[in-house]
Amino acid sequence: MLGTKMLVIDDDLNICELIKVYFQNEGYEVLSGSTGLDAVIQAQNQKPDLIVLDVMMPEMDGLTACAKIREFSDVPII
Repeated sequence: MLGTKMLVIDDDLNICELIKVYFQNEGYEVLSGSTGLDAVIQAQNQKPDLIVLDVMMPEMDGLTACAKIREFSDVPII
């Protein structure tokens, strides 16, 4: 897990922070954002190894963000 980069996207900042703290304690590098647009931009620029993506978010929902990420990446998305 050392060196594994995880991207967490959720508009509930408390959920993002909880996931971030837990996985950082396990040795992951954790990036976060709060919109579907954040997900697409960070997935393209940061090249995470795993994405945890909320479905209902402002600007762009998680399903649309997932489809856009799939245009350039096959990273696992939960």
